[in-house]
Amino acid sequence: MTFFKMKFSLKNLFLFILFIWLYCLAPSLSQAQTNIPDPKISISAVNEPISRVLDRLSRNTGITFSYNPDHIDASHLVSLNLREIPLSAVLATLLPPDKFGFRFSGNQVVIFRKAGPIQNENTEIRPLLETAVNKPPKVLTDTVFITQTQTIRDTLALTDTIVKFDTVYIMRTVTPDNPIAGKDIFSNLTNLPEEQTKQLKFEAGLSLDWLGAKPVYDAAPDYSSKLEEYNNAYSGSLFSGTASAELRMSYARFSFNTGISYTTLNGKLDYGYEVSTGGYYLKDTLDAYYTLINSDTSWYYVLDSAYLPVDLEAFRYKTNISLHYFEIPISLQYNHPFGKMLIYGQAGLIGGINTGSEGLLILPEKDGVVEMAEVEFKPVVLSYMFGAGLLIPVNGKITFDAGFMYRQHFNSVLSGFPIELRTSAFGLKAGLVYKL
Repeated sequence: MTFFKMKFSLKNLFLFILFIWLYCLAPSLSQAQTNIPDPKISISAVNEPISRVLDRLSRNTGITFSYNPDHIDASHLVSLNLREIPLSAVLATLLPPDKFGFRFSGNQVVIFRKAGPIQNENTEIRPLLETAVNKPPKVLTDTVFITQTQTIRDTLALTDTIVKFDTVYIMRTVTPDNPIAGKDIFSNLTNLPEEQTKQLKFEAGLSLDWLGAKPVYDAAPDYSSKLEEYNNAYSGSLFSGTASAELRMSYARFSFNTGISYTTLNGKLDYGYEVSTGGYYLKDTLDAYYTLINSDTSWYYVLDSAYLPVDLEAFRYKTNISLHYFEIPISLQYNHPFGKMLIYGQAGLIGGINTGSEGLLILPEKDGVVEMAEVEFKPVVLSYMFGAGLLIPVNGKITFDAGFMYRQHFNSVLSGFPIELRTSAFGLKAGLVYKL
């Protein structure tokens, strides 16, 4: 009898020690389960599938998401605009908390569909352990093992990690009748229309413009004859251009563009004239005839004279014309969705600072030419411009910009010169834009 009581006491002592150990372990278990990665992030989406939003979250945070595609409608479209909120709050916005649960495991989040009311694990283990400690260790010894089994069951819920294979989940099956096409290869490109949110975004870029320039001359009526010589002697060139560094600020479908550029506007001069010195007039009888007036006969003579120069000199000038400017363009641009791309139209002003000129100008008062370097140019001139183009995504950060543009000076680039000179240009643009 004594041996039986001693054995029973040792068993109770063992259970009591086990209760104390579990009770001490519970806070550590709760604290370990609450230390989960829950970074604050910003994300926006407009009519975007849940699967794509989760993929963007994974790329931005480095956390992978596992879920059963039979439980979640991955193609369901959602729209949201969240800034600096915890990841758990983002998930609660994407999926209703009353239907879905989230379990963090390191850098992985397991999304599961709730079968019914589920209590938080941190609040589930502690009451059971406290109850087991407060009760006398007599007939409820098996309750300890039941509670421990419950804990093991919750741990085994991590077997949902097998759904991690969804990380390489393919939205459709590739078969000989349904092969991979170009739309599948480029399906991971950035969708530019989806980024047209009501948030300020900044971009920087580099571009080159190929221009065909043409000089336009004008003058007062007193110089009409000289103006004809200008229009006949000067012509445009297809080898002009602009190199630019750009900065863009975008909001919704509009962009404000500025930057700095260097422009060269080229043309050609082909001008000739003659100068004669000395000479004489040569008279010649071209015809003679008479008329009868009553009884008299009158004779009439037609004479011609030509000036024959003694010394004749011919001058001819054939050279290239170049105007150089540092410019600051300012333009407003409207971007319209076109698939994953954007079609845009823009208009604006260009302020140009003259940095030099090369070539010859015809003298407005007499025959001859003068070096452009000796003629006074306006230090600053304004031009207007308009154009259109296409923005094509290259990857998540870089966009290709291609289009055309037209530009022309508002006023003459010459100062105090009786002949006015403005230059117009039409050409193509190509560049790369980087999202800051």
